[in-house]
Parts: sequence; structure tokens; C-alpha cells
Amino acid sequence: MNANKTKKRTLLILLALGIAISTYAQDRLFTYTYQSSVLNKGQRELESWNTLRAGREDYYARFDNRAEYEIGLGKNLQTAFYLNLTSTTSTSIDNSNKSLSTENEIGFSNEWKLKLLDPVANPLGAAIYGEVGIFSNEIELEGKVILDKKIGNFTIAANGVFEQEFAPGYVNDELKWHKEKKIEGYLAFAYSFSPKFSLTLENAYKNVFIDSKLTNSAMFSGLGFSYVQDKFWVNFTAMPQITSFKGASNNNLNLNEYEKIQLRLLFSFML
Repeated sequence: MNANKTKKRTLLILLALGIAISTYAQDRLFTYTYQSSVLNKGQRELESWNTLRAGREDYYARFDNRAEYEIGLGKNLQTAFYLNLTSTTSTSIDNSNKSLSTENEIGFSNEWKLKLLDPVANPLGAAIYGEVGIFSNEIELEGKVILDKKIGNFTIAANGVFEQEFAPGYVNDELKWHKEKKIEGYLAFAYSFSPKFSLTLENAYKNVFIDSKLTNSAMFSGLGFSYVQDKFWVNFTAMPQITSFKGASNNNLNLNEYEKIQLRLLFSFML
């Protein structure tokens, strides 16, 4: 009888430890592709996003930083608040003379994410995501459909993204709102060599529509890694442009709308 009680106690302790460990596990392995998992009720996480976009026809470098505060609300729902800072240095031409100019932007975003299915307990993980962003030079509305599945050491995730942008501008001294739509698809794979370290492969198919007409389209693909320890995790991806399907300007690459390469580093602390 005592042996049975001891076994039950041991099982309960192991279960509690498993819950505690999963509590602090990261909710994403990828830097561009989202997964369906959400924070538990009351959990809070602080994330830093750092993205470098470089390489166009002339000199171009853009650095995006997002400081994110993420909160688990319970019932498979979480929300997050972002402070967005962007600095872009690019080539400008005045009377055929080239020079470099730098522009800075600031913005605020709010996201909501609802998990519908669990990638382990259900045949497929699923979530829906919505975000609104207000910047100094535009307003963004974004929606995502998120699918993922974990099979042993492998994780597969796919996202469908729709984004509507509104940017102010003057036409003949009259203020007009320029509208631009973006439709993007992401497909990512990860293999976990240990509970702490994973290698990743992410693919992105990006499209821009102006007045319902496709103006730019390109494919990106790149390798990365994910590392987690206790309440901290870090993800990195190098995502070069592979080819352009619309708007090619240099060696089958679209260097007007997009860059030759993007580098993204995310790191997070559980509060």
C-alpha cells in the first residue's frame, strides 16, 4: 500500500515538474513563421525583435526593432503590445548627384492570438491572429491563419498572411490615402537535436498589390536556429531573396520593393 502511495506521489511530482517546464518553454521556434501555441493565463513575456534588411540597386540598409510585451489571458487567448522603431539609410539622387539619407519611424502595435487546436493533442495545431499598427507614416491591419504540427523531433508550421496598409500622401495639393495590400505565405521546418537546440528552415512567398494589381512578388528562403534555456530563448534566421516573380530588377531579384537579404534575431525573457 505504501509502495503504491509512493508511486502515485512520484507520478504527481513528475507531472507537476512537466507542467512547470512546459510553462517556461518558448512559444515559437521560428523568427518569421508563427506557431499556434499561446501563453498560459497570467504568463508574461518580454521579447526583442531585431531585423536588418540590406541590399538594393544602390546602398540600402534598414533596421527594425520591436519591443514586445506579451500576456496570456487564458482560454487559449493572448495579447501583445509593441513599440516599433525603424531607421532606414538609403541612396537619394538630387540633380544626378547621389547621397545618403536616413529616415526614422516610430509606431505602436497591438496583436491578438487565439489558439483553436493544439499541435500535439490534435491532428493539427491551428490559431488565428490579428494585429493593428499605427505608425507615423501609415496604418496597418494584418490577419494570419496559423497551422502547425509536431511529430517527434520535427516541427512544421505554415502561415497565410493578409495585410492592408494605408499611407497618407498629397496629389495636386490634396491629401489622399494610398492603399496597398500584401498577401504572404510562410512554410517552416525545425528539427530539435535536444530540448534546448533546434535547426530551422523558413520559406516566404511575398506579394504586393496596388489597386488590386500584382506589382511585386518574390521568394525568400533561409536557415536559422533556436536555443532555449530556463526562462530565456533566442531565435535567428538569415533569409536571402531567392528569386522574383514580379518586378525583377537585377539578376532575377526584385530590389525595388525587397532586399537581397534579411537577418532577424529574436530573444525573450519570461517575466
